Amino acid sequence: MPEMPEVEQVRISLLPQIKGKKIVKAEVRLPRMILHPSVPEFITGVEGRTVTDVRRKGKYLTLLLDNGQYIMAHLRMTGALLVTSREAPEPSFAKIRFTLTDGLDLWFTDIRTFGTMCLCGGSDPWTDKGYASLGPEPLSAVFTEDYLLQRVKKSHQMIKCFLLDQHKIAGLGNIYADEALAAADIRPTRYTDRLTKKQVHALYEAVNQVIAQGLRNHGTTFRDYQDADGHMGNNRDFLLVYGRKGQPCTKCGAELKQIKVGGRGSVYCPRCQK
Repeated sequence: MPEMPEVEQVRISLLPQIKGKKIVKAEVRLPRMILHPSVPEFITGVEGRTVTDVRRKGKYLTLLLDNGQYIMAHLRMTGALLVTSREAPEPSFAKIRFTLTDGLDLWFTDIRTFGTMCLCGGSDPWTDKGYASLGPEPLSAVFTEDYLLQRVKKSHQMIKCFLLDQHKIAGLGNIYADEALAAADIRPTRYTDRLTKKQVHALYEAVNQVIAQGLRNHGTTFRDYQDADGHMGNNRDFLLVYGRKGQPCTKCGAELKQIKVGGRGSVYCPRCQK
C-alpha cells in the first residue's frame, strides 16, 4: 500500500501536469470505487470544472476544483493516478478516466480495486470518516515528541499496532512502521505503556527520519507503486528490515526474523530490537 512518502511523490508529480486543466469528461468503469455521491452525480459534478491544486493529507490525495469542491482519492493497496497524452496506449487496470484539456488523460488504475474516490466540499456536508479522523503526520508542526509521549502512555497495545493506527499518526503503513522500529531499536511486540521516555524519544526521531528518507528517495517500490509519470521509487535500496526476512541486520549482522503483529507481517532484528 502506498504510504505517506509514496502518496506525496504522486502529488508532486501530478500537480504540474493537471493544475489549471479542465475536466472535459469523466468515465467511471467500476462504480463501487465512487464512495460519494452517486456515480451520475460524481460525473456531472466534476465535468467542466478546473483543477486548481493537488494536496495530500496522510495517505489521501485531494484534487481541488474551481468551485470549492474537491475530488478525494485513496489509492489503498494498488491504486495509481497516471497522466498520459491522449494518443498514448490506455494503461492496464484503468478504472476511472478524466479527459482533460491540452490533450491529456488522468487515469485511476487499480489492480485489486480497493482504491476509492469521492466528490466532497462546497455545500455538500458529507465527509469521509477516515479522512476526518486522521491524526497528525510525521514532520508536521503538530507531531511533536510530547504528543507522541502522551499518546503512547495512554495506550496499551503493541507498538507496531499503535504506529499503524491512522487516528494516532497519519501516513505510516507496514513499511515505515517496521523501519521506524528498527531505527529506534524497539521490538514490534513491545507494549506502548512500557516504553521508556528514552525509547519514545528514539521512536519520535526514527519516525521522522524514515519518512524523510522515503520522501528523498521518491517512495518505496516493490510491485505496483508508481507516481503520476509512471516512475518507481528507489527507497527499497535503503531499507533496514522491511522485505529483508532472513538477511543479516545492517547493524549487527544477526539474521532478521519475521512475525505476525496485528495480522501484519513484521520483520525485525532479534538482537538489536528490545
